[in-house]
Amino acid sequence: MTETPQSETPEPEISESPTPTVVEKPTRLRKQTLLIVAGALVVVAALGWGAFATWQRSIDEDARTSALDSGRQFATDLATYNFQNLDQNLSVVRDNSVGEFAGQYAQVAANLQNMIVQYQATSSAQIISAGLASSDRDNAEVLVFLDQTITNTNSPDPRIDRNRMQLSLVREDGEWKLSNVQLL
Repeated sequence: MTETPQSETPEPEISESPTPTVVEKPTRLRKQTLLIVAGALVVVAALGWGAFATWQRSIDEDARTSALDSGRQFATDLATYNFQNLDQNLSVVRDNSVGEFAGQYAQVAANLQNMIVQYQATSSAQIISAGLASSDRDNAEVLVFLDQTITNTNSPDPRIDRNRMQLSLVREDGEWKLSNVQLL
């Protein structure tokens, strides 16, 4: 018997191509990712709310500051006049007044105008103190303490009147206007 020589090289094995194995991410990793995203959203929302609240406070503070500044100026305008340029002094107050007060002021000013000119009266105001009794973005109550120095031909020596007043302000078209004055 003759033997057939066998080849010593092994035959290549035919292997089936391996199917790709899908490695599933653990559920824990997905939950962590969701928690991180949710946490980031909460942080962004908190920062947005904080920025909005800061902006609102800034607007409120600007309104309070401008109301107080306007109240101080209006009180000074009310208590300051000079017979030589009385029309200009009175028009400043008239131009910054609204509502019923504007009409009342115009009437009182018209009644006093002749007397101020006749007695050559002058008056200047010095604010002693001022503060807000209440305010929001469109309304304010300003308390003002001022000394009014008055001179006229009947009394050439200056007389000081210590005035206390509450000014009611309203915002119209972005500007504060005088809507009422009450002497205290």
